[in-house]
Amino acid sequence: MKNLALYLIIPAFLLVAFLFTPGLGYFAAQKEIDEIEASRKAEITRQQKEEQAKREEIQKKAEADALARQQERDEEERKKAEAKEKAYQDAIDKLNADIAEYSGDADKYSKQVNDLELQLAKLRDQKEDLNRETFDLQKKVELAKIERRTAEMEVQRMVGMVATKLDTSPLLTPPPPPPAKN
Repeated sequence: MKNLALYLIIPAFLLVAFLFTPGLGYFAAQKEIDEIEASRKAEITRQQKEEQAKREEIQKKAEADALARQQERDEEERKKAEAKEKAYQDAIDKLNADIAEYSGDADKYSKQVNDLELQLAKLRDQKEDLNRETFDLQKKVELAKIERRTAEMEVQRMVGMVATKLDTSPLLTPPPPPPAKN
């Protein structure tokens, strides 16, 4: 029994003393531990709520910043698109102005070409008339030369005929000389 008291009663007594001693016992310490644990959990919960509030605030700021950056990017893209559209429209306007200018120049040059073609046709006609006139004059000159040669030949033939007739003409032969008186 000594063993029984040693192994069962003393440990049971110590266990009861440990568990139920006021201020020092397990249950008293458990209350303090529970209170500490509850205050620690409340502190952790408070910190988590603060962190969550900070995270939400940071998230809101980040969303606001992202929205502002997105709006800035959209505004820049809109400005770039407007500038690009304006440059495109300016280029189109310049091309249209160039087209109008070149069309006017083309019309002017077309009129000039037509005028020059008319002048060229007129000059060709004048040249043709001058060539014809020159040819006619050359023909007249040649005919006049031929007529002059013919007239000279006729004059020479006539002179030859007259000379022949005169040679054979008794009127032109001198009479025989008178007999000589001696």
